[in-house]
Amino acid sequence: MDGDQPRPSDITVFGANCTLHGLSHIFLPGGVTVRRLLWAAAFLSSLSIFLYQVAGAVMDYLSYPHVTILDEMDSPVMYFPAITLCNYNSFRRSKMIRNDLFWMAGLLGVEQSDFDDFMAALGQPPDNSKFFPSKTFNMLEFVQRTSHSIEEMLLDCKYRGKECGPENFTTVSKGGEMSTEWTGFRHFNRF
Repeated sequence: MDGDQPRPSDITVFGANCTLHGLSHIFLPGGVTVRRLLWAAAFLSSLSIFLYQVAGAVMDYLSYPHVTILDEMDSPVMYFPAITLCNYNSFRRSKMIRNDLFWMAGLLGVEQSDFDDFMAALGQPPDNSKFFPSKTFNMLEFVQRTSHSIEEMLLDCKYRGKECGPENFTTVSKGGEMSTEWTGFRHFNRF
């Protein structure tokens, strides 16, 4: 009968259903076995090493000085800090042409069967019958043509109460990546 079977303890049920590695081998019904003792020793050793490393990392973090108060000061000789404007949309799809799509489709995740729909979504003629792709593709020219311009990205700019604009920024390229950084640091110190 079912009434003769002893009900497993709560810790045994927890250990059997827990996803923490090792507990299901430690908390089993029945008596103590060598296998259970080895699992318990391995579990406790691993837990001890983990807690030791966490405590060391926390103590290392707390040993560094930290500042919780910020004082702002306006200095007439302070150089304007370098600013980098990043746009997560690496390039404007509205500036793409069918040849760009042919070469960049893999990076854009566009299947060749979807070219017409993609071009139509960009407001360009979807007709593919007269298209012949170029034999080569100039990635630098593509990036320069389709990159976002500072005139479109910079909505408002003020430094020390004075207006600044796109003319105070320059486009630089480092390792093939295009970014826009502030220039004319010394000119702004005279405001």
